[in-house]
Amino acid sequence: MRYTRLGRRGPRISVIGLGFWQAGSTLWRGRDPGVVESVKRGVEIALGLGVNFFDTAEIYGWGRSERILGEALARAGSVRGDVEPVVASKVAGFRTTRHSVVKAAEASKRRLGRTIDLLQYHWPPPYYARLCSIIRGLEDAVDRGLAAYIGLSNFPRDLLAKALECTRRYELVSNQVQYSLAYRSPENHLKPYMEEKGLTLIAWSPLAKGALAGKTVADAPALRGDKVFRDAARDEELQEALRSIAEKHGATRAQVALAWLIAKNAVPIPGYRRAKRVEENAGAAELQLSREDIELLDRASWKYRTRYGECYSSLRSMRLIPGFLQYLAIRGLGGI
Repeated sequence: MRYTRLGRRGPRISVIGLGFWQAGSTLWRGRDPGVVESVKRGVEIALGLGVNFFDTAEIYGWGRSERILGEALARAGSVRGDVEPVVASKVAGFRTTRHSVVKAAEASKRRLGRTIDLLQYHWPPPYYARLCSIIRGLEDAVDRGLAAYIGLSNFPRDLLAKALECTRRYELVSNQVQYSLAYRSPENHLKPYMEEKGLTLIAWSPLAKGALAGKTVADAPALRGDKVFRDAARDEELQEALRSIAEKHGATRAQVALAWLIAKNAVPIPGYRRAKRVEENAGAAELQLSREDIELLDRASWKYRTRYGECYSSLRSMRLIPGFLQYLAIRGLGGI
């Protein structure tokens, strides 16, 4: 396994991690006991392969994902003595005060059964919220021993710049954004700015919810109505590029798509419901794409740099919804 640094001075993390949205999620049918057990086995497999970065959030299954991950890590124990787990979680964007951010971090720590290595703010807050107060809350969480490092998620360039101005006691080390061959908007403005500021780009939905791995059927609520999934699944040019490169290297399409992200200095966090996917995805870290491979993938996916907007905008529309309405909607669903 290869490793990188989280931010300029953060912990050492594997170049590929695991995402836990599927664990306990209603949108992924992740509450099935068989799925839960498979997810836990996947953590043991990951640690054995040297994968040490695990990402979850308080709203995934309304805390279920955090509990599942915490239980899995406790069960795995020291699978490899040289692999220290780095656990990231996210405070929901409906938390709009310094105090509420700290309280959410306290609850996440209890569910995980451990200190949060990376505490992230999940999406930009409503327009009326004071961003600096939220950043103070993240910093307070570090002061109280709830978290070790702080980061953001789904922050476009302009809001990221404001957040960086708000920091006083601790550096932001990362920004987790939607990024894949089928969603390249971050490359236009956000990614260069993050590289300038020394922030790690954590890529969620790195396989476009499975479309870049060859999935074509929307067999879970999270896939239905997802334009990125639908467009990528139907993109014959991109699928052929993935297929040809995978065949050349004796790899899978998923490994090629993830290796492309790693080559772009992003840390992909693919999710899974089947433990066998963990070993496949981890293999992307050892796949060395040639310059010609990357250029072919770049050409086949170039249209996705602007298809969904030139500027990164995932979840930005949430800013229009008051925090209490966001809370009620997500709580009513039992999490997402």
